[in-house]
Amino acid sequence: MRGTKKIDWLNHFLEFIVVIVGILIAFQLNTCSEEKKEQLLIDRHVENVVQEARFNRENIEQTIKASERLSENIDSLIALIGNKGDLRSINDLGLRVLSYNNAYYKKTAYNTMVTSGDIRFFENLELRDAIISLYEYYAWAEGIDKASLENYSNYYYPYVAEHFDLIAGSPQDISVYDNKSYLNILATYNYMMKNRIAKQKEILEKTNEFLESYTPRANPVN
Repeated sequence: MRGTKKIDWLNHFLEFIVVIVGILIAFQLNTCSEEKKEQLLIDRHVENVVQEARFNRENIEQTIKASERLSENIDSLIALIGNKGDLRSINDLGLRVLSYNNAYYKKTAYNTMVTSGDIRFFENLELRDAIISLYEYYAWAEGIDKASLENYSNYYYPYVAEHFDLIAGSPQDISVYDNKSYLNILATYNYMMKNRIAKQKEILEKTNEFLESYTPRANPVN
């Protein structure tokens, strides 16, 4: 029919292909950009976790030293009472054993990573699981510390507060120290402390293993 314009289907098809390819490229670029942002987030979280693990390692090492000194003092006190030692020495050790040290495990970096939901972006599942496991150990350590502190707060401190002279620090009658109640409290306190030291050393080992395995992979984000 005269005046009818022939449609250039090939040209339209090529234009359609160009549009589709453009959309796919844009989508791919956007996906790559999002993945890069997610990886940067993960890198930053891992670096923060590594720094936090280093902080916790130093704290655990100091706590172990303090706990070992405390346990040694309890051992000496029990032996001194058993050997009918000098009352002033017994009293001084009894007061020194009041110096219970409370541990602190920093978990800010881990909590931020979990509460933000960024933990779902981990592609390295081995690293993700190692981080989760490490902080489960810290939670376990806090449980041990809580039990030790409760034992100290409920038994040792109340006994000393009632029977010792906390103002002048003067020795009391031998019956204050050499009795079944006090010795049982000391023995339980010492057992809890030795158990706590063993667990803290285990957690220190886990922290060292984590840092040795993953610090090289945690590069600071510029």
